[in-house]
Amino acid sequence: MTSLQTVVSESTNSQLKTGIFTFQGSLLGEQKQIRTTVSYRTLPYALFQYDNKEYETLTIWGKPIPKPRETQRDRWAERPSVMRFRFLRDVVRGAMEHFNFVPSEELGLIYYMQMPKLSKKKIAERQHTAHRVRPDLDNLEKATVDALFVEDSVLYRKHSTKMWSIEPRTEIYNLL
Repeated sequence: MTSLQTVVSESTNSQLKTGIFTFQGSLLGEQKQIRTTVSYRTLPYALFQYDNKEYETLTIWGKPIPKPRETQRDRWAERPSVMRFRFLRDVVRGAMEHFNFVPSEELGLIYYMQMPKLSKKKIAERQHTAHRVRPDLDNLEKATVDALFVEDSVLYRKHSTKMWSIEPRTEIYNLL
């Protein structure tokens, strides 16, 4: 898997760079571009018991990818689910390096899942409501945490939720 990292726009805010970073690479023989952004944002929902403080937020635009169950064979075989996860991991690590984003020991994770094709009325009803179908929340968390940390035992608290949205993405909040 090859990757080419390009900066679309960038501005500096203290040590953390904010802006847009586009990760380009090849996934299963197809060229992909994943847009990532870093900004300072407040948590959008009252799901988490935090104040209206602004937190460092890494956003990965695109469909959230769950962690697959890997086997010994996956070291040399290229199953599509494993290759998608490895591509996501490369995207997250590339964005972290580019933006100087260091994940804290306490994270807020919000997964916005792609809505199926519905009428405008049903889309309006479902927008930002709970997503109660597959993929499971714990597999989404595993994929994100494995991409963020080499050793994920340093993480001691995480708050996460998954919601329906028109624009699929993953938002990672540093809560410390």
